[in-house]
Amino acid sequence: MRINTVGFMAFIAIVATIVLTVLAYKHIIPEKKRAGLNKLGQFLSDVFNFKFLIIEKIFQFLYVLCTIACVCLGLSMILGINIYHSSYLDKIYFNWYGIYGILFAVVGPFAVRLVYEMAMLGLLLVKNVIQINKKLKSQTEEEEYQMPKFKELIDKENFDFLKKQTAEQTPEE
Repeated sequence: MRINTVGFMAFIAIVATIVLTVLAYKHIIPEKKRAGLNKLGQFLSDVFNFKFLIIEKIFQFLYVLCTIACVCLGLSMILGINIYHSSYLDKIYFNWYGIYGILFAVVGPFAVRLVYEMAMLGLLLVKNVIQINKKLKSQTEEEEYQMPKFKELIDKENFDFLKKQTAEQTPEE
């Protein structure tokens, strides 16, 4: 007898996904409910509202990982040798890859740093655009634009021909 519960579990996963998404939109994502959340809820609110970029930390982790990997692999190439026996000539050969290891240990981290900096240029560009948008949004919310009156525009700008027309049309006291 065979029992396959994958379909049933997939259905449960879909229902749970829909329920959790609705709950997240109702209780975690709205900004006005953020203050009442615990630390985990505030973190999830920040993640779902894109308050910070996770990819920055991922790039940093990959940079450190690749740099350490280059140095360790280079050192292992310096310290390692390849010994093999030729059955045809009945000789033992030694190969040392130390020069490649030195190059890998020295040049590798520089190459990794260049790639990391290129990726960070794009990321910093996005972060700066987000900060500029936040500043512009806060400025526009603070300053409500009111249309100036026609006379204020004429006085502010140098429209002599309009000043003459309005002076003729409006009698002064």
